[in-house]
Amino acid sequence: MISIRSQHSRFSLLPQETLLEGLERTGHEVEYQCRSGFCGACRVRMLDGEVDYVELPLAFIAADEILPCCCVPKSDLWLDCELRFDLQTAQMQDDMFPAQQSLFDEDLPTADTPVKKLLRRRVVKNNVQARNLSLF
Repeated sequence: MISIRSQHSRFSLLPQETLLEGLERTGHEVEYQCRSGFCGACRVRMLDGEVDYVELPLAFIAADEILPCCCVPKSDLWLDCELRFDLQTAQMQDDMFPAQQSLFDEDLPTADTPVKKLLRRRVVKNNVQARNLSLF
């Protein structure tokens, strides 16, 4: 399984998930518009690794940049991509309860899975009060 690494996180893509969707799922700050390689808004600097494109994107990118909306990782990747500021702050302040911290675990299940539903029920049942509850 291919691993994606950034400054603050490491994760794996889920089956049928694009790199852009994986970055969004794990709370990374990535701009986007077209989601198909036309606009170039999602460009991210790749520090290490290899990607391939099913079809060459129309957007211009530098030699060290990739378009996560339409590339396919061929090896482990190291990206120059930051977490959203609110998530960085919460992690640094240790302001996450275990269910929220699991959002950053490798091989995270998607929002539709029974595991996520169970986590949400536990949060509601235990009446957990946290600033980051919106992550669910």
